[in-house]
Amino acid sequence: MAIFEKSFQSKVRIDDTDTLVCLLENAQSINKHTEYILRVQKGPNKEKTCVSRRYRDFAVLNTNLQQANIDLPIPPKKLIGNMQPSFVAERQIALQNYINEVLKHQILALSLPVRSFLDPNNYSISIAEQALQTVSIALRGSGQFELKSPLPDIGWRIRKHYFLVNESESGSNCLLSYQSYGPDHTLHVKDLQAAFRSLQNISHPYIADILAMNTLESGAYVVRRIYKNGSFRDLLYGTEYNKSHLAKYGNPKTRKPFTNGQISHYGYQILQALKFLHSKGLPHGHLHPGNITVDNQTALLLDIENLLMGVPSLCRPYVLDVRRANTMESVDVYCFGRTLYEMAFASPLQQHYCDVYPDNIPQDLESVLRLCLSSASCKQDIPSLDRLLHHPLFTRATLNGLAPRCDARPHLKFPLNIKEQIKAAVSFVEERMNADQKSVRSARREVRIQEILNSEEEMKKQRKRAKKRSSVWKSSSSLAEASRSASGASSPTLTPTPIDTSANISFRADSSPHTGNTGDNTTSNGSTFPPGGSASPRGALLSDICSFDRSRLSRVTSPS
Repeated sequence: MAIFEKSFQSKVRIDDTDTLVCLLENAQSINKHTEYILRVQKGPNKEKTCVSRRYRDFAVLNTNLQQANIDLPIPPKKLIGNMQPSFVAERQIALQNYINEVLKHQILALSLPVRSFLDPNNYSISIAEQALQTVSIALRGSGQFELKSPLPDIGWRIRKHYFLVNESESGSNCLLSYQSYGPDHTLHVKDLQAAFRSLQNISHPYIADILAMNTLESGAYVVRRIYKNGSFRDLLYGTEYNKSHLAKYGNPKTRKPFTNGQISHYGYQILQALKFLHSKGLPHGHLHPGNITVDNQTALLLDIENLLMGVPSLCRPYVLDVRRANTMESVDVYCFGRTLYEMAFASPLQQHYCDVYPDNIPQDLESVLRLCLSSASCKQDIPSLDRLLHHPLFTRATLNGLAPRCDARPHLKFPLNIKEQIKAAVSFVEERMNADQKSVRSARREVRIQEILNSEEEMKKQRKRAKKRSSVWKSSSSLAEASRSASGASSPTLTPTPIDTSANISFRADSSPHTGNTGDNTTSNGSTFPPGGSASPRGALLSDICSFDRSRLSRVTSPS
């Protein structure tokens, strides 16, 4: 059994929130049709894969994304002349613009049609069918709930699936969510099941009750009761909880921002729930309007089990750009700020910070948003949960009679060994997050350096430096050439040396005998050196040695 457990723990899991970058590198003609080569870069570690797609694959993708009601610039279809090189080049540029526009919208980039289009090896269309089979087998064994029907695509997570189930005892309908383990999952199955038992007994006025939880080999399912109002996001956009995620939130026609009083009211309750979870050593880490529901004017947190299952947060791509979001408390505060922003403007924040707000926004609300989302806070300091709870926007909620309900004392207790396991799991999540943040900053630094090098001003500086180096090289070359010419024009004088003075015999390089040293400056090959010159260069000396003819020497007798 230990062997199988080890292999299960070492299984590599995919982070479905990794940012995708796609580049159409080339187009090639195969079997009378054109295929486009797409190079896909995934995540902060820049993992790259290649995939080939035809135009009709782009058309099918666009059809699947039309339910989001977002205008996407896909090029039109052409029946005649679609193999001409000029047309293929134009279509390649148009398809690149199309895929860039798709990836610009997070709701589309995280969807299964886009992920399976760009990364078919890791995203199979049959994921939902596998989840249905797993849940059917699990519920058949428990007998507590009866599976009625799947609720396809009502959430943003690709590997999280919802089902309508019926409780056997009461006969009431409930909502079951099945989710595969994520890349941050470190808990052993037995430890996770023990933690789930504690979570199932949680009691807090601002955290939704859990009816059942159970771990399986590849994931776990959680059963909660159905809240007819849906999530905060359903209230903001006037939709129903059981509709398709893309259709509900892609480009909603209705937008109903919360009032400042509602933001103060619900914001205080959310902060109280977050503070309670952190006091028990279990950060939320996944806060956004989609996992907060409302019941009887009370905000209730959902999905508190996500961190234990190791799944990534919806806000993780933005968190990686925030330098000070390096702990789980700072992540929860940052996500709380993004949640307040969407509650106030009925539109999600499209970047990782915000410094500009409308003029009509209440001052205390703007103050809280700046504390959580301003560029200065993201770089320098993100406030704590206690600091936010003492902000005037939320202290006013207690004065208006919005104190926590006292019908039940908050309760959540983990066994001591499970506490240590959860602490280790939180540390693992923070370490991976901090490593990815460093990778993102490094990649951004490289892009910035490349932009500086490619800028027009920098190109001018480089051309000036190159021109200066060229002029210096030319001047040095001309000086060297002149020096070589001067040394070649002036050669040194060779002074003959008597070979044997005792015999009074000397040699000269001509056939006529002469007496003594006449000071003749003619070499053996006939070249003449000026008298009094310096030693000849090495090349000239070697030339004279090689051309020396011994037969031309003659014996002469010196006068007595």
